[in-house]
Amino acid sequence: MVRALGSLRWRLTLSYVALLAVLLSALGAYSYFTLRANLISNRVATLQGDYNSARVVIARLAAGTGIARGRRLCAAAPALVGRSVANLVAQTTGRSVDVVVYDTGLDVTATVPQDVALPRLDPAALQRVVSTASRSAGEVVPAGSGDQLVVGFPITTGATACGVAQLSTSMTPLDNVLHDELVVIGVGGGGALLIALLLGLMLTGRALRPLRRLTVTAEELAAGDLRARSRLIPRADEVGALTHSFDNMADRIEELFAAQHESEAQVRRFIADASHELRTPLTSLKGYIDVLRRGAGRDPQTLDASLQAMGSEAERMRELVLDLLTLARIESHRELTLETVDLNAAVSELLDEGVSGMPDTVERHLAATPLQVRADRGALATIVRNLLVNACKHAAGAPQRWTTSVESPRARLDVHDDGPGIAAADLPHVFERFYRGGKGRAREEGGSGLGLSIVQGLARSLGGDVAVWSAEGGGTTVSVYLPLA
Repeated sequence: MVRALGSLRWRLTLSYVALLAVLLSALGAYSYFTLRANLISNRVATLQGDYNSARVVIARLAAGTGIARGRRLCAAAPALVGRSVANLVAQTTGRSVDVVVYDTGLDVTATVPQDVALPRLDPAALQRVVSTASRSAGEVVPAGSGDQLVVGFPITTGATACGVAQLSTSMTPLDNVLHDELVVIGVGGGGALLIALLLGLMLTGRALRPLRRLTVTAEELAAGDLRARSRLIPRADEVGALTHSFDNMADRIEELFAAQHESEAQVRRFIADASHELRTPLTSLKGYIDVLRRGAGRDPQTLDASLQAMGSEAERMRELVLDLLTLARIESHRELTLETVDLNAAVSELLDEGVSGMPDTVERHLAATPLQVRADRGALATIVRNLLVNACKHAAGAPQRWTTSVESPRARLDVHDDGPGIAAADLPHVFERFYRGGKGRAREEGGSGLGLSIVQGLARSLGGDVAVWSAEGGGTTVSVYLPLA
């Protein structure tokens, strides 16, 4: 139960019910006090009517004696006037109203009923009635038999004030009505709050249902089910926005885990391929050393052949290690030193230096004017050298054509060879590490399968890209794009 009360559903519902309770309490208090004021006002009006009946006698007395004699009567026999008023009011109301009559000196001249302690207005209120010749406001005065509603009326004969008639009546009938009103307000308000509680629980439960579904989905994701989704109907409110964001987040998490899994798989393949590539020259070196240990070193020709082969394998291993270090630097996103470099000059310099296996025909179709690009000199040199080595190894002896041009906002370097080309099945994989296709791309030719991977990684780190076009028997073209300076 405590856990349920601590839930968002219960907190929202109880908050709504509490707010409704405050509003109902305020409305009930307003209704109660308004009804009380109206009841008192109506009862005062009734007392006013009762007193008006008594004033008829006083008016007749004044009319029969004259104003002057009426004044003398009030002065000479105030008790008589007081008893007359008290008895007449008591008779008119069926003795349901208690009467106290004061003279102008605020002394009591008559009471009905007699010998009973009746409530009294305070002297200040009585004095105001005498001085203003107008009735007082109704006051609720505590008494031994219960609260009494007390009103003071002026007693006048013509323009002469003879005293004050205080009429009081029990508040019990009014209190009974007010009590019934409180019962109605309490029962009705309690019923309304109960209904509001039930409806609130139902409505908030329905409104929070998507959140419960999101909670279940989050638990499924945490348990390893990366395909779990909320599958809620799209909505145009805050919950709909949350659901959309949650599902997008789940999609992104699945993509990241898939990418991580693929990356880990690539790392495992990379380590396995690198180990295999390094094992081959190391095995060859160990084999030649074993041959020399068995005495083959005493034959000069055998010794020279073994040393030459060992040197070749060592160079092959050195190149492989350098390529692996280059790839590691690319993946670590090491900051490059960008500067303005003439692409034509960089290509010409590398072609002039040449590499092993250069063909007899290397055509240069370079742009007529210096082609300035924004690049790192070392990275650009590595790109050109790897393109040259790749063409010489896999299209040995085939004519090459090097071309530079502008495809705004980038510069373009095309390297074409008239070699055997690349099979269509191998073409999508030429940028994969350690990948070797079939024809013309065997390990015996010295290729590690890292050349084009390095070219692609360096080109993209410089803000460019690389593409390959090839067909079996139709040669191969590698295009490198670099940003212009």
